[in-house]
Amino acid sequence: MDLAPDSATVRGLIFNAVFKLVKQHHGEAASNELRATVSKKPLVDFFSYSARDFLQVLYQAAELLAPQYGSHESAIRACGAAAVGGFFDSGVGRTLTHIIGKGDPKRLFSSAPTAYSTTVSYGQREYALLGERKLRLRFTGDMQPVEFHQGLLEAALQGIGCQGRIEVLRRGLDAADYIIEW
Repeated sequence: MDLAPDSATVRGLIFNAVFKLVKQHHGEAASNELRATVSKKPLVDFFSYSARDFLQVLYQAAELLAPQYGSHESAIRACGAAAVGGFFDSGVGRTLTHIIGKGDPKRLFSSAPTAYSTTVSYGQREYALLGERKLRLRFTGDMQPVEFHQGLLEAALQGIGCQGRIEVLRRGLDAADYIIEW
């Protein structure tokens, strides 16, 4: 939480994906109770909200979801996957998948720095191609747990119909490399 500056924000759609995952496993009352820790009313997908509030929501959700996923880390990965899973099921996500094409992770992840900058106000992301079927995303200045991004990136691969793996190389408290192979 200390890594998150007061000015850091996250779009409501990321919060809402976590609330939806909690609702699926624990019901609407639990989801509403979690949301009430940061807001008395529903969050708007495209509005920006405090990153510190999101971290609070994420860790509380992990506490609730750990029994279903086997650990806090797995629950955080599931929250990351939920953040991108809903997107690929939406009309915009289906259109984007059609434009990018199934099975083309290079096209998908080359736009990751821009996509992240539209959903969060902090940090930097860099894309580097490491081989025909391997690339790296480097995150700096990012306070989200690496498991969250790992789950999100794994779900993004699945969203375009690819099987692969994400290796996480931590470079500090707010920096990591994500090596993506398929």
